[in-house]
Amino acid sequence: MESKLEHLIEKIKTDGIAEAKKSADEIIKTARKEADSIIKKAHEDAGKIVAVAGKQAEKLQSNAESALKQAARDTVLVTKEKLIKLLDKVFQRELGATLSPDFMKEMILKIVEHWSGGAKLEVLVSEKDLEKLRELMFVKSRSELKDTVTIKVDKGISKGFRVGLKDNNVYYDFTDESIAEFLAEFLNPGIREILDKA
Repeated sequence: MESKLEHLIEKIKTDGIAEAKKSADEIIKTARKEADSIIKKAHEDAGKIVAVAGKQAEKLQSNAESALKQAARDTVLVTKEKLIKLLDKVFQRELGATLSPDFMKEMILKIVEHWSGGAKLEVLVSEKDLEKLRELMFVKSRSELKDTVTIKVDKGISKGFRVGLKDNNVYYDFTDESIAEFLAEFLNPGIREILDKA
């Protein structure tokens, strides 16, 4: 009986170990399947993340390139505008230098000469040109102009003059600003065309 008992104990041990080994093998097999599934899902997720990150990087690069191109276009446009403004200022300065009292006197005399009907004219000038222009206009040989031409100060004029019928408040504008503005209408399109070609 002792032998049977030992044999029974041995059989229980063997069966128990076998069963435990079988259970352990099943647990390991299941764990490996789960691990493989987790690794596979992790690879898929990582691939998706990399794909999304790649698309975002492409979009960022595309946006950056577009922003750089726009900035370059804006810079060119701003530079063109500044260059045209600079040319306008230089042009106006040169006009201002040309519109000296001597030159204005000649222009006013031509206007008086060609104005019909012997009308009385009013000439508006800057304060700094007033005395010199009066001196040049009303010399002894032209003292008759005092009856037909009145010269007054207009604080809005820096160079040049405005001329019109006395007490009429309608003037022809020969100031540096108006002449520069008038000529710029013709010159600026040509300058823009030249700058656009460059």
